[in-house]
Amino acid sequence: MIKWFIFSLMGYLLYKASGPLLSLFKIKKSIKDKQRKSEIRSKVLKMDIQDAEFEEKENE
Repeated sequence: MIKWFIFSLMGYLLYKASGPLLSLFKIKKSIKDKQRKSEIRSKVLKMDIQDAEFEEKENE
């Protein structure tokens, strides 16, 4: 009887502890995504992109 009480108590505590742990992982992932996006944005801004003008060749 005490064995089941201890198992259920441990299960309940693990259930309650899993919420904050999962939120920490989600926060870490969102920070990582924001850093990756800012790196890509800064690389694009550093690139010297010019408007390309193409001349169409006429088949003669």
